[in-house]
Amino acid sequence: MNSGKRSSLKNIQLFFYSSINFPLAVVGLPLVLFIPPLYAELGVSLSSMGVILMLARLSDVFTDPLIGLLSDRTKIRLGRRKPWIFLGAPLLAISTYFLFIPPEKPDLMYFLISVIGIYLAFTIIQIPYASWGAELSGDYNERSKITALREQFGYSGTIVAVSIPIVLSYFNIIEMRSILSYEAFLVISSIPLVILGAFWLVPDDPANLLREKAMTLKEYARSLKLILRNGPYIRILIGFTGSVLGISMDGALSYFFVKHVINAESYYSIAILLSIVTSVLFIQVWKKIANKIGKHKALVIAILWFSGWAFCMPLLYFIPDHALFFFLVLQVLKGMASGALVFLATSMAADVIDIDTIRSGEERSGLFFSAWGIVQKGAAAIALFIALTAVDLFGFDATADPSLRGAVDGNSNNAIIGLAIMYSIVPSLFKISTLPFIWNYPLTEERQKKIRGFLDRKIKRLENT
Repeated sequence: MNSGKRSSLKNIQLFFYSSINFPLAVVGLPLVLFIPPLYAELGVSLSSMGVILMLARLSDVFTDPLIGLLSDRTKIRLGRRKPWIFLGAPLLAISTYFLFIPPEKPDLMYFLISVIGIYLAFTIIQIPYASWGAELSGDYNERSKITALREQFGYSGTIVAVSIPIVLSYFNIIEMRSILSYEAFLVISSIPLVILGAFWLVPDDPANLLREKAMTLKEYARSLKLILRNGPYIRILIGFTGSVLGISMDGALSYFFVKHVINAESYYSIAILLSIVTSVLFIQVWKKIANKIGKHKALVIAILWFSGWAFCMPLLYFIPDHALFFFLVLQVLKGMASGALVFLATSMAADVIDIDTIRSGEERSGLFFSAWGIVQKGAAAIALFIALTAVDLFGFDATADPSLRGAVDGNSNNAIIGLAIMYSIVPSLFKISTLPFIWNYPLTEERQKKIRGFLDRKIKRLENT
């Protein structure tokens, strides 16, 4: 934690803190891939769902900073992050049940309330959860260890969520309602296990000497100004925004790429699973690289590695007979670096909060990670708009038969090439455009240790007064 020097976290503490990300990830994947098709089958229009999901995402602009500030100011014996996670956990379980297991004829209001509940639960849990992780250690390398393991649990949850429909298909269970019932059961059953373990074993100091000011509008405005003055934070925020834009465009168009360019729709889940498994396996490799050369340099290498292989994707259009094999190979090569794009940036964000703590005299991880969340969600929404609008301008028709490519009733060759470019080239350019901000990133391990030492001495003096 940030309140003074602490011994390294035990492995069991790291395990239970990180494990909270598992059910969050299990919920996240079906929310994007499976919920819209299910509710469309049950009579809810896609356009109405799109409006509701967009408005729910935009509401985070208000709820994220509110939850961040409230959790920063919480002072009770249980802690300041744990109470919010405890509050959000049952809301997440209940909302997951209602959204994933709807009645036979759900109306639009049912969908609206369920979506609002699940997005609100995510905000209540995720902002304090990320802030808690930043405060568990002030050590440069241990923060990488914490965020790496947390992301591994997140990817593990995504792997399980992708694997469930694959496994169920072997038992001839292919209905979307049945698949989501199993997903919901896993989420609801795992939430109390990971939450109780973390609450029992992982520290969360409620009495910090660097939190005394009341939450007023004036103080809130002052906090925002200090965030904008935090140069390293702005740099890594720009870098992370580029990655989110790229990853979100990739995700939005991946299904269409596999179906219409590769002509291998049945392999879509397997391709996603392959990429995620590779990401999990290589997170520890990137953590070692970061410890050796620094987080920012490791992040630059990860971006270049991911983007370099992504640039090869459009070439698959010209080798249709071997496209599936090489696509799976490229998925593995991209997957080697995809996990690093998230955990390294998040770990670097935790480091820069120490600068704000010295300047403001307060620990405001919640405020910083709420700003982080707003940018992340906003970038994802922009990426979705860019991706879908652009392929539409290329003349791409998602309902066309892939076997009729180039024919009158199918997608034109220009539309397919445009899809391939928007899926791979443009997202990579977004990532690469942020490299100047990351390469000259000033907060190295040496400087962070000096800042941390100064902060620890300041807290020690306050404890002795």
